[in-house]
Amino acid sequence: MSLAQRIHEQTPATRDRYLDALRVASILVVVLGHWLARVLIEEDGAVGDVYILESVPATQWATLLVNVMPIFFLVGGALNAGSWRRARAQGERAADWLRRRSRRLLRPLVPLLALWIGIALALEATVGAEAMVLDPDAAIAPVWFLAAYLVVTALTPVTVRLHEWAGGLWLIALCVVVAVGVDLLRFGPQADGLTIEGQPAIGAVNYLPVWVVLHQLGYLWADERLPRRAWHQVQLGLVGAGALVAMIGLGPYPLTMVPVAGTELPNNLNPPSAALVALGLCQLAVVLLARDRVTTWLQRPTPWAAVALPGGRLMTIYLWHQTAMLAVANATVLPGLWPVAGEVDGSWWATRPLWLALCAAALGALVAVVGRFEAPPPPRPASLRPRPAAAVAGLGVTLCAGGVAWLVVAGLTEPAMPLGLPLPGLAPLVAGLVALGVVGDRLTGDAPRSSRTAA
Repeated sequence: MSLAQRIHEQTPATRDRYLDALRVASILVVVLGHWLARVLIEEDGAVGDVYILESVPATQWATLLVNVMPIFFLVGGALNAGSWRRARAQGERAADWLRRRSRRLLRPLVPLLALWIGIALALEATVGAEAMVLDPDAAIAPVWFLAAYLVVTALTPVTVRLHEWAGGLWLIALCVVVAVGVDLLRFGPQADGLTIEGQPAIGAVNYLPVWVVLHQLGYLWADERLPRRAWHQVQLGLVGAGALVAMIGLGPYPLTMVPVAGTELPNNLNPPSAALVALGLCQLAVVLLARDRVTTWLQRPTPWAAVALPGGRLMTIYLWHQTAMLAVANATVLPGLWPVAGEVDGSWWATRPLWLALCAAALGALVAVVGRFEAPPPPRPASLRPRPAAAVAGLGVTLCAGGVAWLVVAGLTEPAMPLGLPLPGLAPLVAGLVALGVVGDRLTGDAPRSSRTAA
């Protein structure tokens, strides 16, 4: 029996293969986009890097196609709703459910940070980070996603209850109103004062309502309340497209749907804007229209195996893909093995297939080594009573999200701290990982059942 056939037969009949396919496809699109976004160029005899969105402004239109994070959050909402409802029906506490989800989500982050903090400290103590073609901070740039996704996942027990209590649509509408209101302050003529990376600080408020809306749309998917008829699905897409035209073409919203690091080019992702919700509606319409045909196709062993194999290591793929690119860049460019163009021209595009192949090979090797962190044993149940356990889990989420955000913004080293460690971000992150049972669950978890019985 072939591997594909074994995977096909071992998959439960109740599994929604289409959701898995969307989840895998969205992450792979992000990975490919990141591998293409950085442009290595030679200026005055030195190799530097720019973003293709900045050097070729016309490519900003492509971000309407390649920013598929709305679909990932929507799929995450459908999967989280189903997972929490099953756990709730079996009597599992919210804190224990969150510990399980967090463990799978965050464990691949531990070796990534250990590696790159070590490399960054070693470089600072010797030749300096500028000795690399791409600096170590680039390796953790995509980690911001964990902070946002962890928070909306932690809110699942609450948002599912609100969804079931009031039908779900009112919370979506409320969050959209809040997001648009924040955007008017962010993009309006009065937007000035405190900024974060060139963006008005008020925009940071939208990290919660925008991602919650997209996550909540997944609850409608889980409830089978999304349009089933093709014309109604097309109408949904037209609503999203019309909103995008009004926001970007007529309103104050920027075009680009992804941030461009090192520039003050406004964008709709960092912080997120309500334009992401409109984009999400367009994407949702497309995936709904394709749902039946692709679902039927995925019943075949080979296509399903192509989804299931990377699906089991998807968070590792996402977290480590920048590391793969840095490895390829420094292994080929520093020794002069890779031709570095002076601009984005035909020769640069001609080398992209080989560049992507090398990055994919490097990523495959990394996943083979560190992928086991994504399949940890389940954590011990929290040893506290339900309310204190929920409070500790909530504190853990807050500390992890804050620590991750600090590291992404401030970097992997902090010269003012002992040994140059980035303690303002690292310390709360480690404390949060312990509180959630991602690491050191013996400290926060109950003893195994056998041990309690023996005692």
